[in-house]
Amino acid sequence: MKKLLFIAATAIAVSCGNKQAAPQQESDSTVVATDSVVVEEAAPTNNAAEIDAQAIEKIQEFYKNYVFGDKEATDDIINKYCTKKLAKKLADDYEYEGGGYAVWDFRSGAQDGDSDVQKVNSVEALGEGKYKVSYNDMGTKGSCTISVVVDGENILFDEISNK
Repeated sequence: MKKLLFIAATAIAVSCGNKQAAPQQESDSTVVATDSVVVEEAAPTNNAAEIDAQAIEKIQEFYKNYVFGDKEATDDIINKYCTKKLAKKLADDYEYEGGGYAVWDFRSGAQDGDSDVQKVNSVEALGEGKYKVSYNDMGTKGSCTISVVVDGENILFDEISNK
């Protein structure tokens, strides 16, 4: 009986050790091996609606304080709000001695008006990083389009168009 049990155990062990993989069915797809590694990028922390809300808030803040407000747009302020490209344009457009930034590029160009009201009426997201700013500039209604870029966690004004 011990012999029979030993032979049965040996037969089972041999059959398990020589087990072949079942044939696989052919598929219609082709697998191509490459040397590159695919790395999944992390999902952005801000979605488009959050970026729009932050950009609109930043535009309104800039107008309130520096375009229609009485605060000076220093180098630090311009670097906080604008890309280097736009900062250069604002510096080039500044027409007075001593250096500065032409924040009036964000306005209608009205020198005097019928009113002392200077305020943003609305900021509208146009898509693709563009925002239409409608404002009252001393009784003159005006608008401009500001293009923004996202640099890490910071939103910066990149271009301004008064067309």
